[in-house]
Amino acid sequence: MTEGSERKPTALFWIIAVIFVIWGLIGCSFYLAEVMMSDAAYSDAFGPELAEVRGVYPTWAMAAYATAVWSGLIAAILFIFRKRISVAVFMFSLGMAIFGFIPSFTNPVLKNAAGEGFWVMPLIVVCIGIFEIIFSRKQRANGILR
Repeated sequence: MTEGSERKPTALFWIIAVIFVIWGLIGCSFYLAEVMMSDAAYSDAFGPELAEVRGVYPTWAMAAYATAVWSGLIAAILFIFRKRISVAVFMFSLGMAIFGFIPSFTNPVLKNAAGEGFWVMPLIVVCIGIFEIIFSRKQRANGILR
């Protein structure tokens, strides 16, 4: 595609791009709350069961969580700037999120503390991540991302 024939994004593109950034900011704020809260504040926010097992969550999984949310925010910002690389960064972010969820599904102590609905947030994150990838790939294919 030549420079003069660059496609313009639709209003839907901008609406979804802003939603991607908001979602990224929510993820980063949850991460910061997770690592910066005192044990008492954590217990008040998430319940005493989760506060008791807070130290059980592996460091590598917390690192994956941090990488997932911050790279997701970077991908959303790149998407707003219509950069093609946002697709790859969204994919990386989703991969890190899935990697970070492993202890939630494999560690019985963490599973029991979170309760029967422990899988809801990971499912939401994965579904939104898949949508981000599909939508950004479509925008790249349509010449919106450059």
